[in-house]
Amino acid sequence: MATDYVITVTALDRVGIIAAVSDAVLELNGNIDALSQTVMSGYFTIILTARFATHVGADELEKTVESRGKAGELGVQVRRRDVRAGSEKIVPDSEKFILTITGEDRKGVIERVTSYLAGRNVNIEDLYARADEGGFLMVAQLQMPSACNVESMQLDLGGLWPDEEVRVSLQHENIFLATNQIDFTSPQ
Repeated sequence: MATDYVITVTALDRVGIIAAVSDAVLELNGNIDALSQTVMSGYFTIILTARFATHVGADELEKTVESRGKAGELGVQVRRRDVRAGSEKIVPDSEKFILTITGEDRKGVIERVTSYLAGRNVNIEDLYARADEGGFLMVAQLQMPSACNVESMQLDLGGLWPDEEVRVSLQHENIFLATNQIDFTSPQ
């Protein structure tokens, strides 16, 4: 009987954590289905889903992943995965958009943007935000209801900071990909 898990790991960043975690999964005869990883302010974090061909207990999996680091180094959480998750859109009749916001860093930027989006039934599928040297950058992949007026939303988002210079871009995912695609293959 196959077993599916969601595994999260946090630690101070160092070389080789992804290799160590994937080795632990492989040792238990598992296969990683999806993975997302980032380093933020010197902290490594990863979330992944994995399927195991035979039954593996959550405690055994957690201990095996933890054993790949020094004592207490890897913060590991394991939970059963509901295999139905992701089978339906969170927002029915929706399309994917990419939102980018840049400007001067201000307290509450993330709260303002995410509250605005939640109030319009926009699901955030992926979000990256960073503040440094007084500047702010946010990039988000959104699931927006098809009925949303993109131009109005872009203006509304910019209007959250009426007296400040903020750049807001809201593009359909297809446009974003077409204008940001880099081909690393050599010409033939």
